[in-house]
Amino acid sequence: MRKRVLVSAYYFSPYRGGEAAVGWKYASGLAKHHDVTVVFGDLSDEMPMRTDLERYAEEDARPQGLDWVHVAADSRAKFLHRLHCIPGCWFFYYSAYRHWQKLAYERVKSMHAERPFDIIHHLTIIGYREPGYLWQLNAPFVWGPINGAAALPWAYLRGFGLLGTYRHLTRNILNSIQMRLPSRSRKAASAARKIWTVTKEDQHMVERLWQAEAEIMIETGALPSQEAIIRTLVPEKTLQLVWCGLIEDRKALHLVIKALAQLSPNEDCELHVIGDGPERSRCESLAKKQGVDAMIHWHGRVSHEEAQRLMSQGHALVHSALKEGTPHVVLEAMAQAMPVICHDACGMGVAVTEESGIKIPMRNPRESIAGFLAAIRRLLEDPDLVERLSTGALQRAREQSWDGRIEAVSRSYDSILAE
Repeated sequence: MRKRVLVSAYYFSPYRGGEAAVGWKYASGLAKHHDVTVVFGDLSDEMPMRTDLERYAEEDARPQGLDWVHVAADSRAKFLHRLHCIPGCWFFYYSAYRHWQKLAYERVKSMHAERPFDIIHHLTIIGYREPGYLWQLNAPFVWGPINGAAALPWAYLRGFGLLGTYRHLTRNILNSIQMRLPSRSRKAASAARKIWTVTKEDQHMVERLWQAEAEIMIETGALPSQEAIIRTLVPEKTLQLVWCGLIEDRKALHLVIKALAQLSPNEDCELHVIGDGPERSRCESLAKKQGVDAMIHWHGRVSHEEAQRLMSQGHALVHSALKEGTPHVVLEAMAQAMPVICHDACGMGVAVTEESGIKIPMRNPRESIAGFLAAIRRLLEDPDLVERLSTGALQRAREQSWDGRIEAVSRSYDSILAE
């Protein structure tokens, strides 16, 4: 029997990646099983999420069983959001988002009073710091997947520049304090009938500090391609590596560049960098300084289709990020039968297995550089390993498919309501 489900997904769009894609994939997938209403919003004046949904309504048929409600930011939320753009004032983002959650609560409360929801699910933003207020309503509440408990190792901060060091240093300190203090997050966890967490660190926070139960589940899923081709590396041919994402400090592209600089001239390797960002010029300068600029192809920001085409020509994805949830590009790569080289941390440490990629301990920059170098050399020295990991990557993508993720969440809904 179909149930009425309210999904809180501040980021929600059929056209974007990241958390907006997470909101869309879950909601549209769950609509096959239940009647789903999504509450979403914007903090900026441009209202990109609302614009996307208006465009979608004009171009496509709304998925059956799916409805959405836009909650616009008021003047206070917009003011706080503008403050967070001032260098060093990043924390105002959470103030703006918290105020938007209050607006969403008032909107949903009136909807719930008129026609009650059977399940309320706080989905995005996935960070644990802001659970919103919907858990206070008289309906079973589920939360997650949530992320954000793990701290960035201090040793990496030295390579971030002044503002980057300040941001991540203060985040580490505030994170350590916030997860231990009485808070709405702790109260929401106590009220939740089900909590999913992205990593073991998140699970430990919920279970050890908040005395609640949690189950590990990464927040994103894969769409295994029927046309995926197992990657092979012909001996004496160039190893083609791909790096894809926003070029910023926490993505740590500089670690990969320094690893490439330690390859010998006869170790034939190229790196294709897809994306742009505030650290691009710095990374390009580092590549020239390290003498590896000829090995790196900078493609800049491209369309999703072009990014997929470039990835299809690579042997492996190198994902050097230090701090995030589960990057969608990792699942996209494995769905294309592309093995992944990454840190054994965050959501990618859960998504990638020993059979689908090479994971590197995240302790300090020196060991990360050595780890990326060793991983690249393993592929160069054992071309058959590329094929084995490629086969494992495609299998892992099938295990982590969106269909499987949606089925698991829907079964949890049914189980909670059956109780």
